[in-house]
Amino acid sequence: MTQHPRPHVSFWGNAMKCRNCDGTMRYDVASYCLVCDFCGSKRPLHKPEEEFVSEERDFISAMRDASSDWGIQRRAVSCKQCGAVMLYDADQMSGMCPYCGSAIVLGAEELNCGIAPSGIIPFKTTKEEVEQNYYKWNKFALWSPESFRKGKVLGNLVGVYVPFWTFDADTVTTYSGDFGRTVTHGDSETTKWDYRTGMVDAFIDDVSVCASKRFINNKKLNQVVRFTPEDIQNYTPDALLGFAAEKYTINIDEAWEMAKKSSRKKIEIAAKKREFADCYRDLKLSTEYDNIKFRYFLFPVWLAACPYKGKTYYVVASGLDNRGLCDRPVSVWKMVILGVILLSFFMIPMVSYIIMLIISLIMQH
Repeated sequence: MTQHPRPHVSFWGNAMKCRNCDGTMRYDVASYCLVCDFCGSKRPLHKPEEEFVSEERDFISAMRDASSDWGIQRRAVSCKQCGAVMLYDADQMSGMCPYCGSAIVLGAEELNCGIAPSGIIPFKTTKEEVEQNYYKWNKFALWSPESFRKGKVLGNLVGVYVPFWTFDADTVTTYSGDFGRTVTHGDSETTKWDYRTGMVDAFIDDVSVCASKRFINNKKLNQVVRFTPEDIQNYTPDALLGFAAEKYTINIDEAWEMAKKSSRKKIEIAAKKREFADCYRDLKLSTEYDNIKFRYFLFPVWLAACPYKGKTYYVVASGLDNRGLCDRPVSVWKMVILGVILLSFFMIPMVSYIIMLIISLIMQH
């Protein structure tokens, strides 16, 4: 494959400003530098093939300076059954773990509550609305036992705030790779690949990472969590009254590494747009992150455990928009009957054909 590096004197995205004089900088592909034409200062960048990541951040001091005042007294309690660390009202003496459904007796000991959130999405869906929807969902679950579908098996719904981090950052990335453009020849299409190298900047805006190890890989819980940055309000302790909150178990450094991985796709798309390409492959990136900002906020979730014939089935619903999912048992008898019906559906034509064939043979003799 013939390589044709192409120099770029400008780049897609917001113009990068000079740190020395705030002038607009341009990218010099020959030296892999950002150059300010006003004051002449240069900012070296790493080559794409180095796949280097650098960043300016000081999360340790930011966390140290962050407020630990929740506005109301909270008590941190660890569930002895599943290990979840929950924050309850200080005067609450008992509760139910929203993750495993076990009863919790709040002792006098107190754990570190961590930093207070700076944002919150208050509950907008009531407990009664979730209960009504739960039985509507089960109404059409024809494969479940009738006693489960129509019975009052819903356990005690618990409202809990789940912790999240969000990150903003400016990025500057040098890239190299193959970029493809679709070429049409009559009724057929082919992709023309060219090797390109260049630089692109992109603003990483409100990349969210769940701060709960118990929550982050739970597919059911993640499916009901939908929000926009506009949904996040400034934190107020009034929104927490009567609800539990989970303490973050994914720290900010770990969350930032996850945010960088998820933001790579946006940088790749920015490079694709810069090259006016339809697709890309074998893309190498070296990215620098600047002006990193973070926010810690709480998302509302309704959780419940439904006991049925010795097993527990879980319900989860968003406290923002009532989006919900639930586990259900499967009726063995209904599955058997369905199997018989399907088997009969396929067998009846075959049996009819065999009978007609036998009659035809008899008639011929």
